[in-house]
Amino acid sequence: MLLITSAVPFFWHAIPWLEPYTLQLIAGLVLIFFLARHAQNITKIVIITLIVLLLLLGTGGLSSPLFPLLDFLLFTISLLTLPALGQITALALTLLFLLNNPNINIGQAANLIFLLLMAPVAKLIGTQYLKLLEAQKQINILSNQSDHLNKKISQQGEQTLLWLSLNFSNKLHQTLDIVSQMMSQLSRLPYHQKEKLNTLYQDLKELFKSGQELKEKVEKINEN
Repeated sequence: MLLITSAVPFFWHAIPWLEPYTLQLIAGLVLIFFLARHAQNITKIVIITLIVLLLLLGTGGLSSPLFPLLDFLLFTISLLTLPALGQITALALTLLFLLNNPNINIGQAANLIFLLLMAPVAKLIGTQYLKLLEAQKQINILSNQSDHLNKKISQQGEQTLLWLSLNFSNKLHQTLDIVSQMMSQLSRLPYHQKEKLNTLYQDLKELFKSGQELKEKVEKINEN
C-alpha cells in the first residue's frame, strides 16, 4: 500500500492539467491529517508520504531544497510501522525518481545516494525503538506482577497476624494456664513426671515468646 502511495504523486505530477492543483491537494491532505489524528499509524504514514512527495516534486524533484524531508519520512515510517519498510520505501523512491528523471546530475545523484545511506540508519533506529517499547511493556508487566505479589503478601501477613493474635496466642495461653495449674499440684506427682511437666511448661513459654516476636516482625513488615 505504501509503495502504491509513493507512486501516486509521480503520476499526479506527470499530468499537466493536474499539476496546478497541487497546492490545493496538499492543503486538503493536511486537513485530513489533522482530522484523522486518531487514525491508525499506516493511515498517517500514507498522508505524510503524499504530502512530502507532492512538495518535493512541486519544488524541483531531485533538486528540491526540501529533499531532506525524505529522511524525515524514512524515520517516520521506520518508527511507526516496520523498520524494514523504511529501506523498501527508500529503494522504491530511488527507482521512481530515476524513472521520472533519467538524466540526473552529480548533485541529484548525491541526494539519491544519501537517501539510500539513510535507510539502514532509519531501520536501526526503528529496531531499537521497537526493542525499547518491548522492554517498557515487560517492565509494566513485571510492575503489575510485583503489585499483585505485594498485595498477596500483605493479605497473607494480615492472615498470619490474625492467626497469631487469635488462634495461636489464645490456645497457647490456655495451655500454659492448664500446665500452670497442674504444676501447682506437683507434690502429688512422681519426680520424673514433675521434671517432664516443668520442661513442658518452659518449652511452652519459649514457644509463646517466639510467637510474640514473630507477630511483631510481621507487623513491622506490613507497616513497611
